[in-house]
Amino acid sequence: MTTPLNARIHLGDAGEILAAVPHLLGFTPTGSLVLLGLRTDGDLGTFCLTLRIDLPPPEHRRSVIDYLSAGPMVRRGADRVIVVAVGPDGGGGHGPPGGEPEPSADAHAEPDRGARSEPDESEVDDDVPHRELILLLREGFAAAGIDVLHEIWADRLVAGGPWRCYDDPPCRGEIPDPKRTALSAAMAASGSVTFDSRRELQDLVAPESERTTARWAARLNSLLEDAERDGTDVHDDVATAFAGIRRTAAGEALTEDDQLRVLLALNDQRVRDLCLGVALGESAMAAEQLWLSLVRKAPEPEVADVAALLAFSAYLRGEGAMASVALERVEAARPEHSLGTLLRQALERGISPKELSEVAKDAMTDAQLMIEVEESS
Repeated sequence: MTTPLNARIHLGDAGEILAAVPHLLGFTPTGSLVLLGLRTDGDLGTFCLTLRIDLPPPEHRRSVIDYLSAGPMVRRGADRVIVVAVGPDGGGGHGPPGGEPEPSADAHAEPDRGARSEPDESEVDDDVPHRELILLLREGFAAAGIDVLHEIWADRLVAGGPWRCYDDPPCRGEIPDPKRTALSAAMAASGSVTFDSRRELQDLVAPESERTTARWAARLNSLLEDAERDGTDVHDDVATAFAGIRRTAAGEALTEDDQLRVLLALNDQRVRDLCLGVALGESAMAAEQLWLSLVRKAPEPEVADVAALLAFSAYLRGEGAMASVALERVEAARPEHSLGTLLRQALERGISPKELSEVAKDAMTDAQLMIEVEESS
């Protein structure tokens, strides 16, 4: 989440940290391992990456540790990390590691001078769930030169829910209401939404209805036949796509015909790649609104291109969780989709929005060159 926030999180207060997690992720996690990476400068730390994965079963723990300790946290320059395990013992992951690295909110953290960066393995409380995983994480982060500030467990991240520290049995308490914290207020003021679950995010990008999808599939086939018969001009397609964005930004309602023609225009990779640049400008939110509307109605495989645009826009805003669920639509429709593959790799590697914006600029340049070459041939 790239909106600057003035909220501060006190790292000496584990309850406050836990209450912040849903807002840093964008949804309330369950059955999850959450890592809060910090980049510190003197007395001030900034959350540079929030990463969530399913709690891994024993057979995947080692690969998870290798990924976490040598991947996104190192790439994003984190020098300290807070580890949060959410869920009862034995709950959580049902498959190989995977997660949503989040280009995090610019919320500040006040370092806890009493936090221990290298607790002895014997200090892990045997009664707290997932202790073996926590021990492995300690080893991995120590090898990567990243200090572990806190290791906290909670069954659920809800107001009044109990939490415990792994390395200090008396360290325990109840979670304050996540909706009444300073960070919550700052997020609301910035227009960001925190969902109650990841399922709510998935529902947001799910097909509107089978009937709508079937109707759009039939109408797209008819439009494609007309385009093949009459011939298409890439400039007309570019104009159609950008007109749809401008009208959305102006608050105009697009008809179904308008939306279908935008979706058809995006089938041309050159048009789609030129539309990446909209996420870098003032019309970014209008474009994202249009992409979201199309994602809910578009049939497969056409949904892949617009879902990838939605994922890209969300990623640049720091909404890694939204980007991830949009990419799930891409992967279901077209597993080998080039832009979808690039964005998934960016998420898994913790590439920053700034780095990704440079990729978009290159894609736009290439698309324009392809159009010019076609015209000159």
